[in-house]
Amino acid sequence: MMFVNTLYHLIDFIKINFFSLVFLLILVNVIQFYINYFNRPSKIPGPLPIPIFGNLFRIGSDVPAALKILHEKYGDLYELYMGNSRIVIISRPDLIEQVWSPSSIKNTKFILRHSYSEGIDELDLSTKGMLFNRNIEVWALNRKFINTISAPSFLRESIKLSNKIIDEIFDYWKIIEKKGMKIDFSKWTDALGADIVATTATGKRMISTAELFNDLNIDNEKSKIKGTWQNGTKFIKAIHTFNQSMSLMMLLPTSFRRNIPFIKDINKKYLDNKDWIYEELGRIVSEKQKDIENTPLSQPLESNILTLLLTTNTERDLDKISVGNFESPLTKDEVISIIREVFLGGLDTTSSSLAFIVFYLAKHRDVYLKIREEVLNVYGTLENPDLTYESYGKLKYIEAVISEGIRIFPTLTYMPRAATEDIEFDGFTIKADTTVFTDFKAVNHNPKYFKNPEIFNPDRFLNEEKESIIKFTHLPFGHGVRACPGRAWAMVQMKTFLIKLVCTFDIESANNYNTPKYFYSTASRPVDVKIYVKTRKN
Repeated sequence: MMFVNTLYHLIDFIKINFFSLVFLLILVNVIQFYINYFNRPSKIPGPLPIPIFGNLFRIGSDVPAALKILHEKYGDLYELYMGNSRIVIISRPDLIEQVWSPSSIKNTKFILRHSYSEGIDELDLSTKGMLFNRNIEVWALNRKFINTISAPSFLRESIKLSNKIIDEIFDYWKIIEKKGMKIDFSKWTDALGADIVATTATGKRMISTAELFNDLNIDNEKSKIKGTWQNGTKFIKAIHTFNQSMSLMMLLPTSFRRNIPFIKDINKKYLDNKDWIYEELGRIVSEKQKDIENTPLSQPLESNILTLLLTTNTERDLDKISVGNFESPLTKDEVISIIREVFLGGLDTTSSSLAFIVFYLAKHRDVYLKIREEVLNVYGTLENPDLTYESYGKLKYIEAVISEGIRIFPTLTYMPRAATEDIEFDGFTIKADTTVFTDFKAVNHNPKYFKNPEIFNPDRFLNEEKESIIKFTHLPFGHGVRACPGRAWAMVQMKTFLIKLVCTFDIESANNYNTPKYFYSTASRPVDVKIYVKTRKN
C-alpha cells in the first residue's frame, strides 16, 4: 500500500512539473520573441504582433479592409507579421518605383514573387510555373511560353472564341429578359472566364455558361451546347479552391497546419485538391499527346496553348515562339505546370475585374452611352461590328473605362514581391527575402494622386488628365520584368465583352448600393453584381 501511495505522489509530482516545464518553455519563447522584435535592426512602424500568429487576428479574412485601416494609421510605409513572416507594405510612388521599375532580370532586386514559404513548396509552386517560382532560370523559360498569349495571332483567335461564347450568353440573356429576371452578372463572368480559359488552354470545350443557364430552369428551356471536358466543372471549382488555399498555406506555420484539429483537415483538403488537379491535367495532356501522334504531319493541328507546348522542339513544332537555347521538348511535368498556371492566373482576375466594371457601368449610364458612341465611331455600326485585333487599339475610351474600373476597385488589392538582397526604404534596411506588399488600392484611392478618388470617372485616363497621372500610382497589371504576362489577353477579353454588351443591350443596376460587395480569397471576388438587361432598339 505504501508503494502504491508513493507511486501516486510521484505521478502527481511529474504532472505538476511537466505542466510547469511546458509553461516555462512557452514563457521563454514569448520573451525571446519580443526581445527579438523590439531589438530588430529596422524598426518600421506597425501593429504589435503576437508569437506564432503575428497580426493575423487583426487582419482577419478581409485583407483589403484591414490594409485600409492600417494605412490610415501608419501611412505609406509600415510592417506587419503574417504568422512568423515579416511583411513590409508600401503605397508611395517613389517606393513603388524601387520595387517595380527595373525591366530586366539583371537590373531588378525584386525578381522574386514572395519570400520562401514551406506551404508554397507543398503546393508545388516554388520551382514550377511562374507565379511563385523561385528558380529564375525555369521561371524565365516558362515566361517565354506564357508570353505567347500576347502574340497578335493568338489574340486574333481569342477574339473569335470570345465572340462566339458571348453570343451564346446573350441568347440566354434574351430569354431571361423576357421573364423580367435579374442577371447575376458576377456568376456569368465567372462562367464566361471558365469557358474561354479552358478552351484556349486545352482545346477542351467547357459548358459553364450553358450549365448556369440550365440551372435557372426557365420554362424547361435547355442549352444545346455540349462540352468535351467530362470533369470540366469539377476542375474549375478545384482551381478556385487552389487559389483560396494559397493564403492559408503561406501564412500558417507548417506545424500548425499539420497538427491543429480542424486546420489540419483543411490542410489535407487543400493538398488533396492540388494532387487531383495534377492528375486531371495529366490525363488531359496524355489525351492531347495521343491526338497529336495520331494526326498526319500534313494535317494542321488545332491552335491552343497545350498543343503549342507539346509540339515545341518536335517535328510538329508550330514555330510560334522562340525559346532561346532551349532545345528539348518539354516534359509532361513541365507542360502540366504551365497549363495549371494559365488557369490559376486567367480565371479569377479578368472575370472579377469585368464584373466590378459592369457594376459601375450599370450605375453610370452616361459612361455606358459614351462606350456605345465610341464603338459606333470606330466600326460604323452597332449591328454585328467586325471585331478585329487591329481595331482594338482605337478604343481609347473603353481602355479608360477598364483602367478606371481597376483603379476604383482592384481585384488584386496588393501585389507581393521579395528582394534578392538587402535594400533601403527611407533609411530602413529591408532584409533579403522579405516580402514587400505594394498596396495599390491605397495609392489608387489617395486624393494626392487622384482627384475625387471615390468617384468613377474614366475621363481621368484620357488626354491631358492621363498625362498628369504620377508615374507608378496606377499599375493595373504590374510593371517591369514581372508584369502580368496575360495583360494583353485580359484586355482583349474585356474589350470584346464590353463592345458586344453595348451593341446588344441597355443595362440597369439591380443593386441599391453604390460600392460593390466582395469576398476576399487571395483576390477580391465580386458578390451579387445584379443587373437587368433590355435588348437595344435600332
